[in-house]
Amino acid sequence: MGAVSAQIVLRLAAVTRGPETPRALLARVGLTPDLDPARALEQTVEAEAYYDLLERAAGPDDHGLPFRYAASVTPDDYGAMGLAVKTASTVEGSLRRLARYVLVLTDSLAYELRPEAGGASMVLRGRPHHRRGACLANEAGLAAITSLMRQIAASPVQPTSASFRHPRPASSAPHEAFFGCPVRFGAPDDALAFDAAGLAATTRLGDAGLSDYLLAHLEAMRARRVDQGLEARVRREVMDSLCDGPPSRARIARRLGVSERTLARRLADEGLTFREVADRARREVAESLLARPEHALAEVAFLTGFADQSAFQRAFKRWSGRTPQAFRQGL
Repeated sequence: MGAVSAQIVLRLAAVTRGPETPRALLARVGLTPDLDPARALEQTVEAEAYYDLLERAAGPDDHGLPFRYAASVTPDDYGAMGLAVKTASTVEGSLRRLARYVLVLTDSLAYELRPEAGGASMVLRGRPHHRRGACLANEAGLAAITSLMRQIAASPVQPTSASFRHPRPASSAPHEAFFGCPVRFGAPDDALAFDAAGLAATTRLGDAGLSDYLLAHLEAMRARRVDQGLEARVRREVMDSLCDGPPSRARIARRLGVSERTLARRLADEGLTFREVADRARREVAESLLARPEHALAEVAFLTGFADQSAFQRAFKRWSGRTPQAFRQGL
């Protein structure tokens, strides 16, 4: 299911207003509040444990947690990636760097700067919205981007719209107050839209020489993560595409920017096949959804890319040796 930098987890725990203290929350994932920042950038927390921490930190009624987190972060919190983001010459350049190098912080998501009429959208891909913690994580990710762009731009920059795939929460006032633009829920993408003027805005600290050094360093870091994490990247893309139906090797290869043959060869080099990885991803999503009783079996079948509930039941029994209902009852 991927992992998240401990630095992000530390920041989120620090702004909790829930019943558990930051120290107690962090102890659940094996961290302490006094962890050295350099080590925090290297350590990771599994994605599902991160979502669980977010749910505990926010409780049932705190809808402002992602925005307190976003207000607390600075580019320097993200090490070399943060420095590369703030030394780009324009906001568009900063967003492109963020989209390319976010992998050095987390493999639980990816960003894509998608051109559109009159501007572009920063689209969050790869992270599901199957539970509240994942929804909060998506909100925190887009809010943090908004906060970073506001800090690095030489003139005020606002997104023109923000959208989320998950349903509207009980209160969306914190979302609208933070983003300062229309906010949609139940949308096709988790995304921030920027107009051409916002993208062209210059940054305060644009530095071509320092950028060259940082980008060379980040390219090496990214290459190591790509080499180490092909299976995780394929799983992430499969999870993100499940609502469109059964995962297709051709579609996933396109999303990863490689040919089908290259994807198959690289997986084979790791002793894997696409079907094995796709089935593992679907099983992980299914088990996570089955652990939450508010999701009916028919809904779980749809969210894991099956045409009907009976096909899902047959596949799940093949994966686990149990029916979905038996698995849920055994939790």
